[in-house]
Amino acid sequence: MDDQLILPVLTFGLIMTRLIGFFLVVPFYGSVQIPARVKAGLLLFLTLLIFPVVSEAGPAKPPVPLEFSLLLLNEVLAGFLLGFIVFITFSTVQLAGQFIDLRMGFALVNVLDPQSGEQIPLAGQLKTIIATLLFLSLQGHHLLLKGIFESFEVLALGQAFPILMTGEFIMRVVGNLFYISFMMALPVIAVLFISDIVFGFLARTIPQINMFSVGIPTKILLGIMVFFLALPTFGSYFREIFQTMFGQLHQLVQGIGG
Repeated sequence: MDDQLILPVLTFGLIMTRLIGFFLVVPFYGSVQIPARVKAGLLLFLTLLIFPVVSEAGPAKPPVPLEFSLLLLNEVLAGFLLGFIVFITFSTVQLAGQFIDLRMGFALVNVLDPQSGEQIPLAGQLKTIIATLLFLSLQGHHLLLKGIFESFEVLALGQAFPILMTGEFIMRVVGNLFYISFMMALPVIAVLFISDIVFGFLARTIPQINMFSVGIPTKILLGIMVFFLALPTFGSYFREIFQTMFGQLHQLVQGIGG
């Protein structure tokens, strides 16, 4: 009788632990702007939704404290690594902004990111806002919940998480997204690189001109103009990034189950 009361509680705790690991790092749901009570209520609600489906996959008998601690660690790690895929995808957008700010001379101009509570580049913050709005318009927040739900179907509670395979997968994802990040920033970088060459020639041919007082404002103006001119094309990049992210998240979940 005691086991019949304890086992559902342990299963409920394992489900919530994986969700906690996921929401610790995933953007939007893990935003510091969302009150802790709202996050706790959402976690409890999602756990109640998942529990009837996976309750039979819980421990067959009450584990000893050390074994249960390892199960909790495994579940929080599983959720954390699944959410990390989404985190590095949004970090790609910020990295593209950092590339732009570095060439424009805004490397020291950072603003507060309301989602993470950290300082990020100025252009990166603008791109992150646009990406978040597009992410919500594409129902990305629903697809994230679908992904974490599917993880319970292919990765049973208590099943050992393949850390080495996941580490390799994440390294490949980071490499691909780094390339996409650079391509997003390339229009601005290319124009500012050409402007550096032009100012270099002017500095050699007309040394009387103070290139610091003329060049820096000109680079900022050029960078802002090209950034807004290229803004319509960012939508296609963001869609590609999100499609890649959901595809890779699905591949990771299926690879774990397979």
